[in-house]
Amino acid sequence: MSTATPDTRIRVQRDASRARAQLVVGKLAPRLISRTPDRVHVGITAAEMILLDADRVHLDVEVGPGCTLHLEDIGGMVAYPRRRPQEPGPPAEWHVSLRLAEDARLVWEGLPFVIAESADVQRTTSVQMAAGARALIRETLVWGRSGETGGQLRSTTHAYDDAGDILFEDLAADAAAPDPGMLGEHRVMDSLIALGFDPEPAPGDLVLAETGAVARHLGADTHSSPLSGRLAVWRRDMTSSPSS
Repeated sequence: MSTATPDTRIRVQRDASRARAQLVVGKLAPRLISRTPDRVHVGITAAEMILLDADRVHLDVEVGPGCTLHLEDIGGMVAYPRRRPQEPGPPAEWHVSLRLAEDARLVWEGLPFVIAESADVQRTTSVQMAAGARALIRETLVWGRSGETGGQLRSTTHAYDDAGDILFEDLAADAAAPDPGMLGEHRVMDSLIALGFDPEPAPGDLVLAETGAVARHLGADTHSSPLSGRLAVWRRDMTSSPSS
């Protein structure tokens, strides 16, 4: 995990009149779309051309007690080819820290994260859950732009609460040298991650030992994924299912 200081921050707190939102622009630019006393809708896009060689992006998000944050990607993200792919060098880094206070809610509708040919990316997502918190995260990883093979990615997702780990996943995949049993011929890995509530399951879903589930689709393109429709269903489940 990177120890670099976060360059982009989002803080939201519930308020009697309108929820408060503190948005700090770094390499990413969060923009307020709307807010109510207990809900904030924020769009997030790149503030500059990223991810290039050795770029380090760190987004830090905190959702206050009883508040709901709806994060919406605008434009997706591309990890661009390395300028000198034959020479050794540090990977581009993408780190996300999410902290949910008691009874907080987070919905993150992520757009595709593309690993271009010869790109080298280290990607981490950390989710800290307090009592009663719930999160729903859409994550779409795409190896290669149109006509490309795609680069290499090391991606770690770690969700936890005071009792310990809820989810830990560690993926290493290089489209130029695919490992058996990983992606096969697929170039798209689409995921829905539910934490703190039990969504409506389907065959093939990973039901977590703690409350939550992961739905995943491997395919040749993004538009064939069925998870867009299931996102709406899981958002309903997140709101309507009883507190654990």
